[in-house]
Amino acid sequence: MASILEVSEIRAAGGSTALSLGADGTVNMPQGMTIGGNDPFAAAGIKRGDRSERTVNTAETVRYNDEDHQLEHYYENPAGSPSSALWVPVGGRKLVAWVERKDNWSSCDIVWGPGTTANPAQFYHSYEIVMNFYEQGAGNGEYYCRFIKADGNVDSGSQYFHMGSGWHANDGRPRDASGTGGRSYFQITTLNNSYELQSNGEASWINHLYVGNTPNSSTANYWSFWYHGGGATEQQGGAYYGGGVWRGASRYNNTGYPLSGIRIYNNQSMRAVTSGCNFACAVYATQPSIRDYPDSGPYMNV
Repeated sequence: MASILEVSEIRAAGGSTALSLGADGTVNMPQGMTIGGNDPFAAAGIKRGDRSERTVNTAETVRYNDEDHQLEHYYENPAGSPSSALWVPVGGRKLVAWVERKDNWSSCDIVWGPGTTANPAQFYHSYEIVMNFYEQGAGNGEYYCRFIKADGNVDSGSQYFHMGSGWHANDGRPRDASGTGGRSYFQITTLNNSYELQSNGEASWINHLYVGNTPNSSTANYWSFWYHGGGATEQQGGAYYGGGVWRGASRYNNTGYPLSGIRIYNNQSMRAVTSGCNFACAVYATQPSIRDYPDSGPYMNV
């Protein structure tokens, strides 16, 4: 006949913490206590490690890069030369940062690069920034942005040169230009009072912003950007789109001029919510890591 051992807790000899066992079969683990065992990636048949541990260069290989925190595979590039093969994120792009807010904020930082709290710092050629807004606390709302440099500082100089144009439900078409002298920000909604954002307790806005750069030894400190958004406006609804160039990037390690983040502003403070959120943002790298490109990787040396 099998023997049954009944205990209420398991404790190591001389230990100060224990696993408690409930009558219903539950096991309660104290905070800070861990259970040894197989790496979950290894259990799923996925190897993990840094770049130096990339050992098998075949398209079938999928691994977890714990240097960049990305699930990646080896792309053999059958349409090109074998020398252009490289490791790329599974799915073609990588989530590098995200944020969610519910308070009555007037500015919000999203960071991923050097000089910020991001760890590890991310280095990519281009990004897509997806912004979902509820509404601001009053009418005539505007959203505008500034980029964060590689030294961690927000660039508030007159380094943004851009053009924006809207198209609204009443067929109105406001236009906003920085002029050749530049502005200290770039707006992603119109600045025209007749077409600014609505605030009625139900309104919303969405915006996609794309920004890119080609790091090289010929300075290349300009970052180009374009955006497209739409939602509730003073004319009930409309879209706004535009683009331009940012000339205020700072140099990193005497090589390129990476982008470290973005600060998003509103002019009326967001309408706070009790549950859920009034702002959600995700930042995606739309190309493989600069570290893995055969030309820009060695140049940036990151």
